Amino acid sequence: MKAPLERTGRLLQGIGLFISGAVIGSAFFMGIYNHHLDVVLTQNRELVLERKQLMEDNANLKKTKNQYTTINLLNVHVEPAEGTQFDKVVETELQRLVHGDMRKVVVGQKISNFAENQELFRQILAEKTYADVLDKDYVVTVRTMVLVQTELKVWVTAREWKRLPVS
Repeated sequence: MKAPLERTGRLLQGIGLFISGAVIGSAFFMGIYNHHLDVVLTQNRELVLERKQLMEDNANLKKTKNQYTTINLLNVHVEPAEGTQFDKVVETELQRLVHGDMRKVVVGQKISNFAENQELFRQILAEKTYADVLDKDYVVTVRTMVLVQTELKVWVTAREWKRLPVS
């Protein structure tokens, strides 16, 4: 016959294994849950930006639907410069900021004005710095601008800008 202390020891070992398994399992579950939540939040941010741009484009098209001599749509594509990497969230935030700056100036302009002063429109974003985009600063440069009918497509490159420490 076993002593009561031996039975209690085995019981405590079993309970300890069960509790440690529950802790490890819940940590594993939370890791997977956080990953999926991050993916959903990233997609949500992208969809919110896309919806906002579509609503603005729709409003602009309703105002200028019979005007074929003005720029009605603006599409901005952001790409990282060499040596710079950023995730989809930073890309969509930069895209939103650049779109907002360009839209104020470009949408509604006559196509002939754009054709004559293309360099002026390019200077709007020449080495423009966007500060505090998800805790980092980025410098944006226009790479290509293409006007297709009444839609202006702009490709920009963004590189991270490092501030010099103040001594």
